[in-house]
Amino acid sequence: MNLTEVPPDLRAREVSTLDVPLAAGQRDEVGRHLRSSPGGTQLTLLGDAQPGEPLAAIIPLDDLAHDRLQAIERFIRSIHRQHLPDARLTGAQRRRLGLMLQCLDGREEQASHFDVATALFGRRLVRAADWHDSAFRYQTQRLVRDGLKMVERGYRQLLRARRRSS
Repeated sequence: MNLTEVPPDLRAREVSTLDVPLAAGQRDEVGRHLRSSPGGTQLTLLGDAQPGEPLAAIIPLDDLAHDRLQAIERFIRSIHRQHLPDARLTGAQRRRLGLMLQCLDGREEQASHFDVATALFGRRLVRAADWHDSAFRYQTQRLVRDGLKMVERGYRQLLRARRRSS
């Protein structure tokens, strides 16, 4: 989320500041990059904007504007301790992504698909005797394949809000 100092002509009579703890961040040519607490929202204070000043959010009017507006709403609610769950992923999608990451970790460690499946689903369900035609074998292969696709090019889709179909 990109934040900047509120221009003087847009300030309300009673100026309020962002009253949220911010973790120390790093500065680059764009600004200062921080994380908020609670919520862990990534923030960028553009230019010379400072945490104790009145701040405004900058929302580029592009294909991600809707997603950015939702992120700002979640951020504002987190400041006021009104948790708004991130609805971009369902619980099942989060679980599957976790399994995909575990598969990729196993692949990185040169574990066989059988070893990965055993770690994911348990020795009681994954048996060497049934491995060739096992549903767990095929599921592990799909998780690895889809995980590799996400790493290569698809991970940014996670950041996009799910749209309702008309």
